[in-house]
Amino acid sequence: MANVNRHGLGRTVPAAVKREIRSRCGFGCVICGLAYYDYEHFAPDFRDATAHNPDGMTLLCMQCNQKRARGTLSAETVARANLNPKCKQEGFASEMFDFGPEPVEVILAGVTFYDCGVLLQICGVDLLSFSPPKEEGGPVLLSGFLADSSGATTLKIVDNEWFAGDESWDVEVVGPQITIRRGPGDIALQLKVSPPHSIYIDRIDMVVEGHFLRGDEKTLRISRDGKNWNTFEAVGMSHCRIGISLC
Repeated sequence: MANVNRHGLGRTVPAAVKREIRSRCGFGCVICGLAYYDYEHFAPDFRDATAHNPDGMTLLCMQCNQKRARGTLSAETVARANLNPKCKQEGFASEMFDFGPEPVEVILAGVTFYDCGVLLQICGVDLLSFSPPKEEGGPVLLSGFLADSSGATTLKIVDNEWFAGDESWDVEVVGPQITIRRGPGDIALQLKVSPPHSIYIDRIDMVVEGHFLRGDEKTLRISRDGKNWNTFEAVGMSHCRIGISLC
């Protein structure tokens, strides 16, 4: 794949252009709504483009992008989908976490959970929990939700399928990392996956049931009033029914 086209245009798309495209498309493939995507020129194709014009670009998942490359998905179909993206129709972009049948390690800021049924429970509400495989050899199943500092849900998970709402200011997926922002430089949630055994929640800033939770790669802080904080750092929990329960 050439790094520049015949007009000398490189493949690096400016960050501001990427965000405009993500927001317009609802943070997922305009054809099928999957949240692992590429930035695709379609009007005109990249080989004929002289600039990274967001009006002529869209989001396509890897499968739909391959259909474009193989000539089995037309630019006309992409253009129609770009005007009415799947994620905007459904209100979310979605994808699957790839877990196996073995227990999954979850690193939530400064706390590591391994083989725990409920990782985090607040006033009887399970924020993150695992259930056994539905069939022999199938994956363990993660469900739950994560929110932002206003209490609005940023990421919903149902049996390993995660959903990011199109009302978010920005949802960016780069490789295995998902970043949800409330505004420029304001990260509400950042996580990355290392399939099939681990998931890392590196940044979190949320309020649930009157509890404040903030975390980075090393420390998880929890408060009931936003002023007095309990700090968790280098904490490990394993083989427990409930990891952390608050109320």
